[in-house]
Amino acid sequence: LLAGLLNSGLFGILTVQVYVYYLAFPKDRVVTRTLVYWVYLLEASQTILLMHDLFKTFALGFADLASLDEVNTLWFSVPILTGIVTFTCQSFYAYRISLLMQNKAVVCVIACCCLVQLGAGIALGIQVKLIGHLSGLYGRNVLTTLAVWYPSSALCDVLVAVCMTYTLSRSETNILKTSQFLKGIIRLTVETGTLTAATAIVSLILAFLPGHLSYYDTSVSVLSKLYSNSMMVLLNNRIIIGHKDEDVKHMEISVLRFHPGRRNSSIHLEDSDDI
Repeated sequence: LLAGLLNSGLFGILTVQVYVYYLAFPKDRVVTRTLVYWVYLLEASQTILLMHDLFKTFALGFADLASLDEVNTLWFSVPILTGIVTFTCQSFYAYRISLLMQNKAVVCVIACCCLVQLGAGIALGIQVKLIGHLSGLYGRNVLTTLAVWYPSSALCDVLVAVCMTYTLSRSETNILKTSQFLKGIIRLTVETGTLTAATAIVSLILAFLPGHLSYYDTSVSVLSKLYSNSMMVLLNNRIIIGHKDEDVKHMEISVLRFHPGRRNSSIHLEDSDDI
């Protein structure tokens, strides 16, 4: 129940971020816009499936203890969709790193970690489907898959954060606004990478607690929402509230201009060219 509530809350935040992106960056590349809407579609599907399972378990199955042990669509909505969303977001980061770094070996390692966690997520979903009940999710095979899925995802997050921080920190500029912009990206990269990696590690620890407790269900159910929201934070970080300064005009930004004092206030958007 807690997992569903947290998932729904984060989906609401993601919806606002996607809407802001839709308003602010209509001239982004088709690939980037397609990626954003694809991730949002996956997240919407996950939230709908989770709400369906919660209603079936706690409403239709009220006072029925057997319904608490049913897998329903969790085999698909949590491990498989989480693996796909995580793979999409991490692949996006790997692509951006490949544009910034000359060392392609690091990019290959990140890509391999992405593929490993995707395969582990799909494998876990198949195992859960075959088992068919939640009380049987503590066998050796399931725990082995979890031991591959979470560490590979966390390792990828750490590599992305380290590579982005190292590359951007070496960028030299005498323009104050540009320097502040790069520092903001570095801070966001470290914070979001730390958040997703910590969540994966905490999920791994909770999964291996003695007593076969299902505490890790909550953290793993919100993992994909953390990845998608982190990606949208980085994309929407290009928005500047106010006016467009000359010393940042070479960057791809979108300026939100607010006009107070009008009865029907509106947001006017101006997009700079991607040079």
